[in-house]
Amino acid sequence: MGTNFMSELSRMANKYGGELPRVLNDTFQYQSKLSNDINIGSDSNHGTKAPAKVARYYTARAVRRALEYLSIDYITLGLEVPIWAKEMLLRDQ
Repeated sequence: MGTNFMSELSRMANKYGGELPRVLNDTFQYQSKLSNDINIGSDSNHGTKAPAKVARYYTARAVRRALEYLSIDYITLGLEVPIWAKEMLLRDQ
């Protein structure tokens, strides 16, 4: 279950049809989550809506500082810096 989980459910439901869209929606409520998506940037299908929350409550400086503190985790675990963080930092230059 990655950052595009809800859109993947929608794609699968549309591809296979039948009872699948109803069953998936009953289980995950993906249809309302896709239609209520208000995220910023290209990370628009993020299920937790974290990009919009970060943009609302944190500055690029705070995000930069957090990435500094967490950089060892990103390197050790081979993680990518999230798209929304890259965009926020680029806009701040």
